[in-house]
Amino acid sequence: MGDSWASYGTDENKQYRFRDIKGKTLRFQVKAAHDAHLALTSGEEETDPMLEVFIGGWEGAASAIRFKKGDNSDDLTKVDTPDILSEEEYREFWVAFDHDVIRVGKGGEWEPFMSATIPEPFDITHYGYSTGWGAVGWWQFHSEVHFQTEDCLTYNFIPVYGDTFTFSVACSNDAHLALTSGPEETTPMYEVFIGGWENQHSAIRLSKEGRGSGEDMIKVDTPDVVCCEEERKFYVSFKDGHIRVGYQDSDPFMEWTDPEPWKITHIGYCTGWGATGKWKFEF
Repeated sequence: MGDSWASYGTDENKQYRFRDIKGKTLRFQVKAAHDAHLALTSGEEETDPMLEVFIGGWEGAASAIRFKKGDNSDDLTKVDTPDILSEEEYREFWVAFDHDVIRVGKGGEWEPFMSATIPEPFDITHYGYSTGWGAVGWWQFHSEVHFQTEDCLTYNFIPVYGDTFTFSVACSNDAHLALTSGPEETTPMYEVFIGGWENQHSAIRLSKEGRGSGEDMIKVDTPDVVCCEEERKFYVSFKDGHIRVGYQDSDPFMEWTDPEPWKITHIGYCTGWGATGKWKFEF
């Protein structure tokens, strides 16, 4: 991210500003002396129940995940995190809340510095962000930016921290994704083709010896699954090697399980075979 991305200010009043969330991971940057707070809710307000994430609370000394229901608030975990925030520079973080577990980590680190099982899972549709207790802040959110791809079949890579990601794409055909263990094509890697074969089929491919060497593990009919005039929304889940691909809020239209999975840390995205694309990732 950078200065060209929209920045949102928060004051000392610890009042959440709410936005909707489509995926299962939130990626953001924040600049604050202490007390960067997030709420995960089922509406555009504080809801019952809700989850709260405190980064650099307690005058910057600690961070915590809290579950709030009714009049009760319980810290699910609390860890020492001295100097985790800065009022001089943006620090990047991620929050993943898939598979009834919430995890919080730093940008560029795939192991969370705190995590907890959600006691009573609920449908998370919004997040709130705030500062307080004497701190003001500036925030930037990764989900706001569109990415363009040309007709070249060359992957562009971004990190992924959860086990599920949601995205939208507008293209005439051949929206390609790579699931890799680094910011490049890796061996092995998974490839997901949506709207291939002139927008008639989709497939999951396993490449064990580099690109072009793989075979389709599953191939399904998906006529007109993508469209160049409309952003279609999809999700990909890959927990424990079980890859699921579907339209947002629907059952998967293709899935396959790898008996020998590995740690996925990055996503590659591209278009080709005559198509250009406009992408937006919800993390």
